Amino acid sequence: MRNNNLKDNPSPCPLPQGARETATKGESFETAFLNRFPKFGVNKSREIIRLIFETAKRDGLSPEAILSSIKETDYESVKNALLKRRYPQTFQKTSLNSFYLPKYDINPELKADNTNRNFYPKNIYFEKEAQNSFVYDNLESLFPSAVFTEILSLKDFMRNLRVGIKGYNNRNDNLFLVKEKYDFFKKCPCTSGVVNCGYSIMNLGMGCPYECSYCFLQGYQNIPGIVIPYNIDDYLTEEKIVSNTKGFFDYKRIGSGEFTDSLVFDHITGFSKQITDFFKKHNDIMFEFKTKSVNIKNLIESGGQENIVAAWSVNSLKMAEENEFKAASMHERLNAAKKCADAGFSTAFHFDPVIFYDDWKNGYKETVDMIFDTVPEKSIKWISIGTLRMPAAQKTVIENRFPENSLLDGELILGQDYKLRYHKDLRIEMYKTIIEAIKSKKTKTAVYLCMEEKEVWKETINN
Repeated sequence: MRNNNLKDNPSPCPLPQGARETATKGESFETAFLNRFPKFGVNKSREIIRLIFETAKRDGLSPEAILSSIKETDYESVKNALLKRRYPQTFQKTSLNSFYLPKYDINPELKADNTNRNFYPKNIYFEKEAQNSFVYDNLESLFPSAVFTEILSLKDFMRNLRVGIKGYNNRNDNLFLVKEKYDFFKKCPCTSGVVNCGYSIMNLGMGCPYECSYCFLQGYQNIPGIVIPYNIDDYLTEEKIVSNTKGFFDYKRIGSGEFTDSLVFDHITGFSKQITDFFKKHNDIMFEFKTKSVNIKNLIESGGQENIVAAWSVNSLKMAEENEFKAASMHERLNAAKKCADAGFSTAFHFDPVIFYDDWKNGYKETVDMIFDTVPEKSIKWISIGTLRMPAAQKTVIENRFPENSLLDGELILGQDYKLRYHKDLRIEMYKTIIEAIKSKKTKTAVYLCMEEKEVWKETINN
């Protein structure tokens, strides 16, 4: 369920809350800006103020310092000067309408809680038939202090409820146990114009307890809680799973982990055991559990088989620490991967998203080294790589939920699909760097790009 109305920031004033609060002595930023550019109007002021605040954050300066450094006076000259300073590597490579400059307004009340705590919902909402399920019994056992409330359906519960950033921030307080009827199995929703890797998705729920600053769910999910289906038995008898067409590789490939982490709730659902049992009987299909957790107990107990793939999202140590809150550390993930490989599972890794920062080359090379130093090479079926990207509207969501983030300091520009990405030249450089690090391991592991256009594939994978 998609929500494009995360409107927790009502502010009719053209100057953002942050701008009004920056000065503690003397002239306020608001007064200084209006004195410098009294004729800019609302829209022009919005763009210039955003550029000032973004540049100030990235450069570690005050907005007042950036404002006072501006020598130009007319709007176009001011904007161009600030764009050159904010986007030094990209300004000459793209059109002016590629720079996304929405209103800059940060509400401190919308900041995400990044403290590390165990998942324990306060409220568990369930449909009547769910009481007969194994998952319901597990919930009663694991969360005896939670308030259990029967609902007619999730759709009925959500009928008059609007959820914004605050609701998303509090999602771990609520769990919905429902019957999934429509959205269990589908093709990966690739962006138009990119190379499709043939991936199919098994949806094991909606919502994740982790707080990754780049996560698309924070701008997509409009349900104020974690949604878990109780009727997985219905899914694993669907003929369309067995008859799934071939993907990018020479075998059929199905995975989970698109709308929730594949294993983080596995101690509650036990889904991995049922899924593993099913796909052991269909060994012509590769099934992938994609996770950032180390919740592998049920998986290990199920016993491995080559067509069942335990996969981890990975990043550089620095980016994982700064952006993947509450998730297992990189060392913990790789040690869990080794345990799964030793138990007979195949493994896979996803560098996604690759984030630009000063020492990114060494950071991602280090992660490649860690993978091949820890996990048996023969177990690794594939490695995917995708650079940071997001719907344009998600930029302001991230700013409010993670005001100290550094990932938005990069030079993200609008693409044809109205998503923010790095310029193609930088993406190609990042892919080549990681691919060369992987190739240096003399591995036969398949490497592919996620959500990338043909030209970028040609310059990297097919080169």
